[in-house]
Amino acid sequence: MFKGLLIRTLLLAITFHLLHNACAQTKIASFGIYSGITSTYTWDEGINADPRYNTRYDIKTSPIGLTYSLDFRKYGFMLSTGLLNTGQNFNVFSSSGSQAGLRKINLLYAHLPIVFKFHLIDLSALTTSFIIGISPAYLVKGKETITHRETSLYFPPIVYSILPPDYIVQSNGVLAPQQNNYIIAEKSDFNSLQFFGLLGLHSDWYFSSKWKLSIDVTANYGALDNRSSSYRNVAKTYNAIYNLPGTRRDIVGTLAVGIARHIELEASDKARPNPTKKNNKKPSQRKYRTSKQKRPD
Repeated sequence: MFKGLLIRTLLLAITFHLLHNACAQTKIASFGIYSGITSTYTWDEGINADPRYNTRYDIKTSPIGLTYSLDFRKYGFMLSTGLLNTGQNFNVFSSSGSQAGLRKINLLYAHLPIVFKFHLIDLSALTTSFIIGISPAYLVKGKETITHRETSLYFPPIVYSILPPDYIVQSNGVLAPQQNNYIIAEKSDFNSLQFFGLLGLHSDWYFSSKWKLSIDVTANYGALDNRSSSYRNVAKTYNAIYNLPGTRRDIVGTLAVGIARHIELEASDKARPNPTKKNNKKPSQRKYRTSKQKRPD
């Protein structure tokens, strides 16, 4: 934990040091809005070992966020703020192997990505960059639920003693009653803070002298188990009937599209194009009358 915090602090220090030294060569600043979609892969030791669950992948939307960036000749910085919608869903399977329901994990974070950009392609109308950064995140909403029909499910024998009365132990499993959004974990069972490390590609298309379109494709790795230590202890002691003990990490893939107003703060040898406005006028040539020229009659 301390080592990870030290690495993040060092990365921030290097970032702001480079930003301070680069102020004199600032090229383009931009401010805009963005939105996008996410898809999460949850690596959970307990779920992976549990025959009740099978992986599925879903797409979730992320609300509008704000972004500010500074771009120099070979690199740049980007600071964003917005909401990140994460959490993977899992199909629920009965003891006989038929699909019986759905387990949902929904976590909504307010996050602040701090990103360093290395320009791979830097043309007058297009910039494509490799990006790397960190993103502290605060949990806004969190819930984990399960829905399934009445069916026979696997439960480890160690939890038989704590099963509710309407869960009936059978030879091939446990006959579980129908459940509709049964709460496995709520917001208080998750950590309020999370730290994501991110990397990916960022592309800017300068379609006018004032505006640009941006596209981000990133992978975000959650450095911490998103569940609280007290909740993990409940699972570890087999006091949660739908969980097996184990650690959990999230990898969140994001696709974001945004539009931004850009301003050139320092003259550059690559002028951004303005395809919406053409100037076909020839430069004017002023004529000055000399002393040898006579005034017309």
